[in-house]
Amino acid sequence: MGAANTAESSLYEDSLKSSNSGKLNVTIIKVPRKITLLTPLHDGSKNDGSGGKLQKAMIYDNKYEFAVTLMNGDEPANGSQYCWAIEYVSPDTSKGQMVRKELGNLGSKAKIEIDDLDFCGCDLTVKAYLDDPDQSCELVQFVHNRFRWFDAKRVQTQVQERMQEPWRIDQGSSSLCGMAALYYVTIKRSPDRYRKIAHELHRTGLCKIDDFSIKPSDSMYEIKPKDSDYQHMRMWEADWIVLAGTRSSESNLGYHGIETGSWDQFTAINWPGMMEDLVKKIAGYGNVKSVGIGLMHPVVKKLFSYKGEDVSAALSDLKQIDGFKTKGHQVLLMIDANMIGDTPNYSVGDIQNSHWVVYEGGLSDSKGRVGFKVYTWGFDPASIRKYDLTGALSIPRPEVVMTPNGISNEAFESNYYGYIEAS
Repeated sequence: MGAANTAESSLYEDSLKSSNSGKLNVTIIKVPRKITLLTPLHDGSKNDGSGGKLQKAMIYDNKYEFAVTLMNGDEPANGSQYCWAIEYVSPDTSKGQMVRKELGNLGSKAKIEIDDLDFCGCDLTVKAYLDDPDQSCELVQFVHNRFRWFDAKRVQTQVQERMQEPWRIDQGSSSLCGMAALYYVTIKRSPDRYRKIAHELHRTGLCKIDDFSIKPSDSMYEIKPKDSDYQHMRMWEADWIVLAGTRSSESNLGYHGIETGSWDQFTAINWPGMMEDLVKKIAGYGNVKSVGIGLMHPVVKKLFSYKGEDVSAALSDLKQIDGFKTKGHQVLLMIDANMIGDTPNYSVGDIQNSHWVVYEGGLSDSKGRVGFKVYTWGFDPASIRKYDLTGALSIPRPEVVMTPNGISNEAFESNYYGYIEAS
C-alpha cells in the first residue's frame, strides 16, 4: 500500500544553460520537478494477510519533511513561493469522498505533521504547486493504521467471520469474558455496529458510537502480535483490539490490554454496573435491566452458601431467564465458571472465578439436573466446537462446556449470581 519516496511530475520548471561559446547564447531547458521525503519512515504491518510482513510508512503524531527539487538536482526557482496541500480518500466518508487540506505557503521544503487520525490507514497524496493548485507535483505515501503492527486484512477477515458467527469471539487466556459476552450480543443486535467499532478502533485507535467514545490506552498501539506478552493472551487480533481496547477505555485502574500478573487480571474485571452500562451504550439495547448482580452480591452469596440449601429460587430465575430468551431477549448470566463444568462450589475463595456467559436457551429440567446452552470461551453453543489459533475447528468438547448435556441443580444454584436482560 505504500509508495516510493519520490515521484516525478509531468510539470516542468525552467533551467538555464549557457553555451560553451563566448557568445551570449542561453538555452531554456524544461526540467521535471519531484517531491522527495527527507524523514525516515516507520515499520508496520504490510496489511497483506500474511500477518508478519512489514512495510515502511508514516505514523500518526509524527512530523515528516518533504522537499521540492528538480530532477537534475538543481534547486527550484521561486522555491519560497511553493504552496502545499494534502489529499486522501477517507474510508469513513460517504462514497469514498476525496478530502483536500491546503497547508499554505511553506516554501520548497515543508514539515508536515500527521496530526489527523483520519489519515491513518490511508494513502496520503502530498502536493506542491506555485500558482495553480491543479498544476502540481506530488508524492503518495501510506500512513500506518493506529494499531500499526496488526495486519488489516487479517483483522477484516476475522471481523467478517464474527459477523456471520458471533460465537467465534474468544477471550483466550484473558479475563475479558464480560467484553466477549458484550460483543456477542452486540452482533446479535447489529453486526454493522460491531464492524464499525472494530474497523475504527484498528484504523484510528478510537471509535465514537452514538454519543459514546471508546479510547484505549496509548500504550496498546505499540504492542506487536509477536510480543510474548501478547501471545500469552492467546487471542485473535480482532478480538484483542475490540475486547481489550474497550476494557482499557473503561479502566480507572490502568488496564493496558496485557495480563502478565494478578494486578493486570484485577484491572480487567468486568464489573456488573459497567456491564449493564455498556450493553446500552455499545450494544445499543434500549431496555436493559439487571437482577442480583450488585457489586457485593457474589461475595455475600458465597459467604452464606452451603451444601443442601434450597435451590428453588435459583431454578425459578432460570425458568424466567428462559422465558426472556423465548421472547427474543438477550440474557447475560453472571456465574462462577465452576457451573460450566458441573461442579458445585460453596467456597468464597473461588470468587475469582466469576464469569460472564450468554444464555442461549434449550432448557431442560429433570431428576435434579438442568440443561441449557450458553455462549462462552469461543465455543459454538449448538455444537460445543471452537476454532483454535491455527484456524482449525475442534471436535465437540462437551466435557468443557457441560451445561447443554445437563448439570446438577446444586452446580447451577451455587454458581449462579444473577443476570442482565436486554431487549
